Amino acid sequence: MNAAAFPVPSVSSALTVQGRVIAALILREVHTLYGNTRLGYLWAIIQTAFNIAVFWLFREFLGAHAPHGMGIAVFLLCGFIPWYMFSSTVARCMSAVSANQALLTFPQVTELDLMLARVIVIWGTQLVCAIVILSLAAVLGQPMELRHPDTLVATLFFAPLLGLGMGLVFASLARLWPTLERLVPILMRFLFFASGVFFQVSELPARFSTPLLLNPVAQIIEWQRYGFSASSAAPLYSTGYVAAWCLIALCLGLLLERYARGRVIR
Repeated sequence: MNAAAFPVPSVSSALTVQGRVIAALILREVHTLYGNTRLGYLWAIIQTAFNIAVFWLFREFLGAHAPHGMGIAVFLLCGFIPWYMFSSTVARCMSAVSANQALLTFPQVTELDLMLARVIVIWGTQLVCAIVILSLAAVLGQPMELRHPDTLVATLFFAPLLGLGMGLVFASLARLWPTLERLVPILMRFLFFASGVFFQVSELPARFSTPLLLNPVAQIIEWQRYGFSASSAAPLYSTGYVAAWCLIALCLGLLLERYARGRVIR
């Protein structure tokens, strides 16, 4: 039989199919998350704005002002947006397979596609939240000046990338050790308080800031705040350290995902 009768799919056609699959999964994810409530997409903005308002009032009560010429809304937003991009990505990646078992019966859909679709939805949602809240803060007269735009672009890239890497690692390990699904939320609560979401890590004494800055999420938050900072002091973050964490987490996560793929969730 002539082999030409069975054409081999090209790389471009395979990428086109996977692109369409991910686009369809994104639409499904948006509808699942926000299509079943009257508030819809506004709920994500309200949730982020509420958390910022709570910590804003808390800081005002304590008389704590935002450092380096930033408005308090910008200061808190630069903590919550990277944190949500990271933590939500980890959580959604861990539940991606168990929540979409039926979709995996289609040969075009892979477990990695499900996770990538969720990462894109989270990234887009938090980006919209940031734009809306920054606009409201500007209307209210909050001081803001983006002095280093490159830092903002970089952190909005690295935060979900780190979340995807760690999400792949935890999701794959949870297939082998189901108890991890209960331990990761506890770890996330600890990281929330250790990442400088509502305080400036670099303002702490060295004996506290040094161990906290071993956390790459804390460094991403410090990095993003530096973009709005008027301080001329050297920032306490390392782009190489953050990039190394993202690269190692992604490589390890992809290896583990390939190893754990197809295993039955217990």
